Amino acid sequence: MQHPEVIFAAVKRVSSSLSTAEVLATIVESAAQSLKAKGCALLLLTPGKNELVHSADYGLSDRYVKKGPLAAGKSLAKALKGQPVLALHADRDRNVQYRQQAKREGIASILSVPVTFEDEVIGVLRIYTAAPRRFTEEEVSFLEGLASLGALALKKAEVHEATTSDLQQCNIDLSQLENERQTLFRFLSMATHDLKAPLAAVQTYFSVMTTGLTGPLSEKQMDILTRCSTRVNELLDLVSDLLDIPKIESGHILAEMETVPLKRLVDGSLEVATPLGEKKGVTLTLDTPRRLPNLQASGTRLQQVLTHLLCNAISYSRPGGTVKLKIICGREDFRFEVSDDGIGIPAEELHQVFNDFFRASTNVEAKGTGLGLSIAKRVVEAHGGQIWAESPCPGIGKGSRFTFTIPKKAVKDAGYESGH
Repeated sequence: MQHPEVIFAAVKRVSSSLSTAEVLATIVESAAQSLKAKGCALLLLTPGKNELVHSADYGLSDRYVKKGPLAAGKSLAKALKGQPVLALHADRDRNVQYRQQAKREGIASILSVPVTFEDEVIGVLRIYTAAPRRFTEEEVSFLEGLASLGALALKKAEVHEATTSDLQQCNIDLSQLENERQTLFRFLSMATHDLKAPLAAVQTYFSVMTTGLTGPLSEKQMDILTRCSTRVNELLDLVSDLLDIPKIESGHILAEMETVPLKRLVDGSLEVATPLGEKKGVTLTLDTPRRLPNLQASGTRLQQVLTHLLCNAISYSRPGGTVKLKIICGREDFRFEVSDDGIGIPAEELHQVFNDFFRASTNVEAKGTGLGLSIAKRVVEAHGGQIWAESPCPGIGKGSRFTFTIPKKAVKDAGYESGH
């Protein structure tokens, strides 16, 4: 995950969650993972301001965390004055209080960044590395940003636990945050909408040139224009995804609800996915009832979800592999399963697949915005359903399976032959 995306995700957690522990845990985990460090901890000054105690940690053993409080001096003296401090060789640095414990923990370097609120240092954010390491100015600035969010979360908790008048002020602050969030979504919608038209025009010009309507092209010119066209297509996909998010979160789907033939959704998705599968040498198979009924839904959005899951499964499959779509019409809901026998998703990444901008590490060649699954989750939940991922795929021990449900609600009696 890139640093701006980490900050954006942390801001969302601070603005949406009242659980300080949850927010702080997110901050230390994000810091460690983004910088590929061994661990991270947030330590706060005691009331007497002579010691620091652990408030949140990630990647550290209980033995190390519980080794004792840190004296507000030695290696932390400069940090408590507002300056980042690096102990490059923690096991040999005389200013490090617990040198032997650091060595046993496998810690080589420790970077301490002040946690400041309204010009007052209230603690430190510490990054621990397994090998000696110096940090760039950009990395230090990133940590200082996370430290500021930690301070904001702590102060927000104090407000939450204050008197009634403080709680009222807190509600005002939260309302302002929500207004700012809506303003951000409106700005994002307008900006991406304004980008889409000129991008589409540029893509049209590329198409005119590459089809030879403006005259013959050399092989080198054709290659350059084709590459440009591909990049513009990727940017158009990103713009479309960014436009989708504010529409879905504003409840726009409710206005799109209608009676939709399930067969039409399946056929529409297969029309897109089948050529992609044939091009890659991946077989698409179906396991659906012969008669597919109608359902109350936003047909466009559900087809978008189904198409994305099928195309995603193909992208993460190897040539010769198989992607299967299974639909189960239960008493209360429809269950859609898209499974593949491909490369799968690492267990440690499985819980992140529906996060904004997440890209699995198993297939770095697959193109995409990293928003497809997060949009799918928004669409499914807007219909009152659920979506989840499993890897490896149950029953075959490899690949992945994505499942989502859509409540039946109002389902018409008339059925349609699936024809598959």
